[in-house]
Amino acid sequence: MNIGPCLGVLLALLLGGCANMNSAEQRMVSGAAIGGVVAGPIGAGVGAGIGYVVNRNEDRGR
Repeated sequence: MNIGPCLGVLLALLLGGCANMNSAEQRMVSGAAIGGVVAGPIGAGVGAGIGYVVNRNEDRGR
């Protein structure tokens, strides 16, 4: 089975789904994705939380 076309479609859907997100949502999703890859479901939750905290700290600095 050739997964190349399926992977391309999945990637396009994922990237297109992030188009209307604000910076906080983008950081949380990025953190969750990185955490999920590194440490599984618990890492995804921790990564989302870290993305949220980073965004709040950046907003305070502006």
